[in-house]
Amino acid sequence: MFNPRVLRVLAEKYHVTFKKLNQVEVILNQRFAGLEMTTRALVLAVASGEPMLLIGPPGTGKSRLIRAFCGLTGLLDEDDPTKDHPLYFEYLLTPFTEPGELFGFYDIRSAMEEKELKRMDKGMMQHARAVYLDEVFNGSSAILNSLLAFLNERIFHDRNRRMEVALECLFAATNHIPQTPELKAVFDRFLLRCHMENIEPEPAKISNLLRKGWRETYSLHRKYRDFAKLLDELASFRETIKKVTLQGHLIPEETHVFYKGLTQLVHYARQYELSEVSNRRLVKMLHVMLIDRIYKAACGEEFKQSKDILLGPDQLELFPLYFLDRQDEESERQMIAAANL
Repeated sequence: MFNPRVLRVLAEKYHVTFKKLNQVEVILNQRFAGLEMTTRALVLAVASGEPMLLIGPPGTGKSRLIRAFCGLTGLLDEDDPTKDHPLYFEYLLTPFTEPGELFGFYDIRSAMEEKELKRMDKGMMQHARAVYLDEVFNGSSAILNSLLAFLNERIFHDRNRRMEVALECLFAATNHIPQTPELKAVFDRFLLRCHMENIEPEPAKISNLLRKGWRETYSLHRKYRDFAKLLDELASFRETIKKVTLQGHLIPEETHVFYKGLTQLVHYARQYELSEVSNRRLVKMLHVMLIDRIYKAACGEEFKQSKDILLGPDQLELFPLYFLDRQDEESERQMIAAANL
């Protein structure tokens, strides 16, 4: 579907970066029980720059997982919540949350003296590289409208000004999938969705949860310097994708067998009302699938064997796992089976 030699070059150029990202995934899986699918979604979200939504009841580890990732990459100190973390922003939204709580309140004194409204925005959302919004759909229409600009354009509209934001990773969490039209517009912008559940009551799984959960809750966390530049390196990778595409070297082929499998999945999702699969989402899905393939190639044995890098069933499996609007286990199994035909 894409030129395999170009994908090979990208995997070679960013081999070290993706190996670091893989180390982060391994560490997170060592720290958390039963969250392998979620950590893979997080890795794809960070690598692609696409927003990720965690869906599940309270207590399933949504917030702690995001903080763990940000701790590993040096955006916050997990063991000292009193420290300032200017590049990380976290907030629990309620129906009463005001925009100023996220973006900074206006300085009234400055307005009176200088006749100009200015925000006291130090440490606020528009200056953070990683943002985590808990119960994101509880926000007011003003907040959600601003969030759309964050997600779509990486822009913050502040009265008559358009400000570029520092955002590179946006994570959000919710207990329930929204149903109203205005909230569905925001929901649609979260390309990667991952459902999280409490652990199943089986002895081995309970044991695994308690051992890992105990260390996670009652132990200090190891500091890693190796990942301090990881977000910068991934940003460079995304810029390279844009440059290579502009040069005409990374354009999807007009015809390819991959389209057949993807078409079947889109048809299935729409037929059973699992997702409308908008045109915008479909293009972004391909972006994540491409990154998933490069990531696996850069971290796998084929990197040493100089094999061509082609998109295949593994990438199609991402569709039912992370891209649907609602969860349906039986449909998910059938779609994964269809992806492997």
